[in-house]
Amino acid sequence: MRPFLELQPTANQTYRLIGNSARGNLNARLEQSYKAEQSGDYQSACQLRYEAFEDILATLPDDEDGAVPLDRTHPNTLAAMEITLASAVDNYLAGEGEIAAAQLELLLDCDDEDPLEATPILALCYAMIGEWECLEDIEQDLGDKTALTPLLRALKQFVTTGKIESAIVSQLSRYKEFTAELKRADHPTDEAYARDINSDRPSRAALARELYLRAEVALNIYPQFLSALVAQLK
Repeated sequence: MRPFLELQPTANQTYRLIGNSARGNLNARLEQSYKAEQSGDYQSACQLRYEAFEDILATLPDDEDGAVPLDRTHPNTLAAMEITLASAVDNYLAGEGEIAAAQLELLLDCDDEDPLEATPILALCYAMIGEWECLEDIEQDLGDKTALTPLLRALKQFVTTGKIESAIVSQLSRYKEFTAELKRADHPTDEAYARDINSDRPSRAALARELYLRAEVALNIYPQFLSALVAQLK
């Protein structure tokens, strides 16, 4: 009997995850998790994604053999990558930074071009668990076009030295919508925000709130940081 999920090499020196049954249909399993989430059953959605991730992990070679490059042009294989990312986000939001980081590291090992943009959430995981050297290693991959880069620089400096240099605060201040979001007392995810962020061209303010809400989980690990940062923002 063929396994429900198997790794198949391609002529391009990549691998595909071939599904041979309903359990191996990763697209369907991912969609099922999204439907559960949309119905308000977030716990079931997370469980569905994690169970699918465990099946994917069991199909990949053991760590000692090294990661294999995956063919993201193949729908079931791309679904495997999307499941890994979504499950990592679930774990990050649940405060399980180490598990999430391991999932994201695996994903990047399987496709170092990072087509799903896993690096920003990995950076937040490293901040959450205090892996500052690991954060430094991927900082250049974040780039200078996101407020996340100076935000995490400020966080690292605050945690490791107890203060934030004005130069880093100045870097962050260039992102006006994001700094405005940092200064807000609340960050509502109301209907107006949902409509904006899900539109074809979300506003800068909505994107800033989305970034804040994503970063908030890691920032809350260090409860004195935000007040110290906001006090220095103009």
